[in-house]
Amino acid sequence: MQKVSMCFVVIFMAISSAWAQEAGNADEVRKGHELAAIVCSNCHVAAADQRYNPLLNPPAPSFVSIAQRNNISAASLRTFVTTTHRGLDNPSGMPNPYLSDEQAQQVVAYILSLRK
Repeated sequence: MQKVSMCFVVIFMAISSAWAQEAGNADEVRKGHELAAIVCSNCHVAAADQRYNPLLNPPAPSFVSIAQRNNISAASLRTFVTTTHRGLDNPSGMPNPYLSDEQAQQVVAYILSLRK
């Protein structure tokens, strides 16, 4: 009987941990969506429900199209969104949006949530 109780506790803890992680990820995705709609929408179609069209014409790649790329990972996205891609050799490259580590993680979680 004690073994059964211990197995139940272990299974319950594993399920609770998975639920908490999923809820945390959903919160990151929501915050990333909100942030992208504010910070990234000047150049990208960051969200289907963003208030305005991008100012950049033609716009930078949409977040949906970025999410569908085969070579995209959380690490590669994180590096990309925290690095400046604009300079004298590439004056129209993406500027560094100066996101905090937490904000970068939220935007990455949001973009990855758009995968189909």
